[in-house]
Amino acid sequence: MKRKSSMADRNSAHPGSTQPLITDYRLELFSPPCLPGAPSWSARVTLESDIEAVLPYLNGQLEGAEYEPDAKVLVWKDQRYKFAFRPREIKAGPAQDREEAQGLVDRAIAVVNDTWRDRERCEPRYDKRPTINLMQIYRLLPRSNCGECGSGTCMAFAAALREGDTELACCPVLAQQTYEANHTKLLEMLGASSG
Repeated sequence: MKRKSSMADRNSAHPGSTQPLITDYRLELFSPPCLPGAPSWSARVTLESDIEAVLPYLNGQLEGAEYEPDAKVLVWKDQRYKFAFRPREIKAGPAQDREEAQGLVDRAIAVVNDTWRDRERCEPRYDKRPTINLMQIYRLLPRSNCGECGSGTCMAFAAALREGDTELACCPVLAQQTYEANHTKLLEMLGASSG
């Protein structure tokens, strides 16, 4: 699928411009290579314009974004969806069908264009945010693999915590006085929103 735009729109990356940064793109759907035949799809958007200039602003605005300035990529997970922004490409998924994929693409493009439009009121972040180490989380969990949290193992629960897919409160064992210090450390590590 290809979107059309005027010549004026193509000059939107000009400093001080309030034009949308993304106006033209080509959308492709593909099955994840690691899961051939999977019922979910990913969307790849090839961009006509270069969006590298907005990546630090996205890094400053999107909670949970992971920015790799040297690789010129920003990965953002929001709910169950993942988005990867590169200078001339956006990937999003998983989607159940073409309609959902188009919705994810529309959302990603709106995030880029809104952030670009408001960039003078945003603080860009050019640094890479530290990634929470999975083993550090795991070592603070009970490691009993009881499953009361809904995850099969404490390692799976640690991974879900790191990705923001669950909360500490889902582990009833951490509420015991024995694990109070670990619970406090995990809250500090993951942020108060994980409580």
